[in-house]
Amino acid sequence: MAEYIQIVEYESDDIDAVIRVANSVPVPDDIPKPTSVIVVRDRDRPGTYATILRFDSYEDAMRHSESDATHERIAKIGPLMKGEGRFYNLDVLDERNQ
Repeated sequence: MAEYIQIVEYESDDIDAVIRVANSVPVPDDIPKPTSVIVVRDRDRPGTYATILRFDSYEDAMRHSESDATHERIAKIGPLMKGEGRFYNLDVLDERNQ
């Protein structure tokens, strides 16, 4: 089972509110949770951010994405974002920790 990463890139004028709202919606126990979540800011494009979610597998990521909790989170965050987000779905092929 290969690891899997989803990246959601978006624009917002209030990243603190995006983070606060995202963290306010719990993931039910029966839904796979990301093994890590990182929110980053693009230094070259002000107001542009990305959330990087790491999962144990593609299947876990899809179950998480399709859950009611994820749909609720997206509905709450949507008004805080400008335009549409861009999604990247990535299989981890190689990783090294130096």
